Amino acid sequence: MSSEAALAAAERGLVAAATRLAEATVVDDRLHVGDPLTPSVLERVASAAAGDDATVTVETRAGVLPPDDPVVVAVDPADAAPLARTFVVDGAGGWTRRAAVAVGMAHDAVRRVVEPGVPARRVVDEAVAELGAYGLATADGPVAHGIGTSIDFSGDTPLDAGTRFALDPAARDPDPDTDRGRVRIGGWYVVTDDGCRVSSDLPTSLSPAAYSG
Repeated sequence: MSSEAALAAAERGLVAAATRLAEATVVDDRLHVGDPLTPSVLERVASAAAGDDATVTVETRAGVLPPDDPVVVAVDPADAAPLARTFVVDGAGGWTRRAAVAVGMAHDAVRRVVEPGVPARRVVDEAVAELGAYGLATADGPVAHGIGTSIDFSGDTPLDAGTRFALDPAARDPDPDTDRGRVRIGGWYVVTDDGCRVSSDLPTSLSPAAYSG
């Protein structure tokens, strides 16, 4: 599967998950689309849209789908890299909104510094530093993945024009005793002759409704 086809598959899966969440109503502090909406149901919806070559994971703080908690959906096409979004169906902002702003700023920081010749580790260093500036920690899991390359993002290998990578930061509360869930928003990038550009125009909003139409 080409990187373009893999990205399209990941986007289809995320849009399908967002659409189902946008259709949900709240019953007894749980999301329903007719029947109760569960993480496994949401995974099946996204998997059907993304195709058999993609792996879908849905992560919530308590293993259920309450309306005001972050729901992380990640679609990982075969031989590519995951693309993730975080959705909140009916939230009041607060910590989750601040975390989403911080993750967005982490993407901005990486876009500002990446160009040919920059050490691969700068991708991770910039993203982690930006989350730290907002008083947030990085959740478990790789912050960056190569797409079609085995580049080590903990090392000093210089990035080349044409290198494709996924930036996949996830923010969490730094207090290990505080579980607010996490906010994870990914993006696929390609290094260009004079910088880097994002490969997708998929929204990054926490609102599922932003992904329809």
